[in-house]
Parts: sequence; C-alpha cells; structure tokens
Amino acid sequence: MGTINEESSWSPDGTTIAFDSSRPGKTSIFIWRLATRELNQLTPGDANDITPKWFPDGKRIAFVSDRTGHNEVYLINASGGEARQVTNDKSDNIHPHWSPDGQRIIYCSARDNPDQMHAAEGAIYEIYTIKVDGTDAKRITHDKGINTYPSYSRDGRQILFRKVLGENNSEVFVMNADGSSPRNLTNNPAFDAWPRWSPDNSKIMFGSNRDETDYEIYVMNANGSSVKRITKLHGRNTSPKWSPDGKKISFDHAVQGECDIFTIDALQK
Repeated sequence: MGTINEESSWSPDGTTIAFDSSRPGKTSIFIWRLATRELNQLTPGDANDITPKWFPDGKRIAFVSDRTGHNEVYLINASGGEARQVTNDKSDNIHPHWSPDGQRIIYCSARDNPDQMHAAEGAIYEIYTIKVDGTDAKRITHDKGINTYPSYSRDGRQILFRKVLGENNSEVFVMNADGSSPRNLTNNPAFDAWPRWSPDNSKIMFGSNRDETDYEIYVMNANGSSVKRITKLHGRNTSPKWSPDGKKISFDHAVQGECDIFTIDALQK
C-alpha cells in the first residue's frame, strides 16, 4: 500500500480488514474487503483516527481519535456515519478492545497521572473497562506502570496485555479479569509486545526484537512455553493478528518509514 498503516483488525467473519493509514495526511480508518480488494475510507481525515477494533457482531468499530485535542475512545458503525465518543477524560485513552459479549470496552488510560496529558509523555498507563455507552469505568490494574494492548480471552476470564519493565524491556503478561494474579509469560530481556490470543486461546502471538535488531513475529503456547519465530523479514514486523478462523496471520511490516499490512498462512508456520 506504500503509506503508513499502523494497526489492523479482522472483521469477525474474516472477509474484511479495518486499518489506520496516513494516506490522506491525517491518519484515518479504512475498510479493505479482501475478496474484491475494495478500499473505503471510514473516517473523514480531519483528525488522527487510529487502532480500529471490530465489535463482535461486525456492525461497529472502536477506535481512538485525537479530535478533542487528545486521544479518546470512539465508536462508529462499520457502514460509516458519525462517530460517538465513549471515554471523556483530560488524558489519553488508547488501545481499545471488546469484551467477548460486546458489552464493555477494555482500554488503557493515563488518567491516573495528573501531570501526564499525552501518550508520548508516557509514565503511567493503567487498564480500564467501560460500558459501550460510556458509563461505569472500572480500573483493572493498580501498579502505576505502563500497561497497554489489553485483550480478553474468549471466555472473558483472563486479560492479556503488555507491561513495560524497563527502557528496553517489555513483557507479555496475563492476569485474571479482575486484575489479580498477573503473570509474566515471556520473561526475556528484549522488547516483547503487541500480544494477541489465537481464536481458541491456545496460543499467543507477539512481536519481539529478541533475535535481531529488527522486530519479528513469534508464537507461544498460552502458558508461555514453546516460543517459535514465524517471520524472517527485513524491517519492523509488529502488531500480529489471527484471522477469526485461525488460518491466516496479518501483521504490520515497516521499512524506512513506510508500513504495509502483510498476511501469511498460519498453517504453514
């Protein structure tokens, strides 16, 4: 695609990918239909709209936008229309993902550090959930650290997330849905991030620079065992996603400032 595409998300039926791209100048959300290769712009391009995530029924998409002056979580119909703001804080809210029943959104917030306004200033990010109508925000983590990229297991009992432990050390963690019993799954001095469950929750995929200066995609068992590298591409390979049927893997591949969405056959890896 030849432009900067930073984050992608498969539709529940596996026919469509939503992604963000800077092709219009500002970063907007696009819809890409795989069978026809039809490409449609979902958000208007007058703000930076990023990190789309499909609603479980395929009718809505959650995303992050800076249209209020900083990042907040929004909802939009997958067919287009006006976006509705879900979070409303004076600090950044990022990385939304759905609960399995579609009733809540899990996300990361900087609201607990009053001196931190934007993500780039980064010191404290806690994980929250909120109802889709914007009420009943609940804090899940309480360690005053950087906790990002959360997602629920299929049964909603566990949360997978990334925790930054040092300047060059990021780890993949899992915890119970109430925030209890956090466990480090990767335990590696490298930068392990962007974790995602497989559709059956038996595997976890993530990006890491543990073997090379470039980032590659890895997969491991859900308990952290049997880590395997599944890409070997020059550049930065991050943000992996399984297709809903588990047969394909998509990820972001960046070289010299340009980022494209790649897909590979999961059954061959």
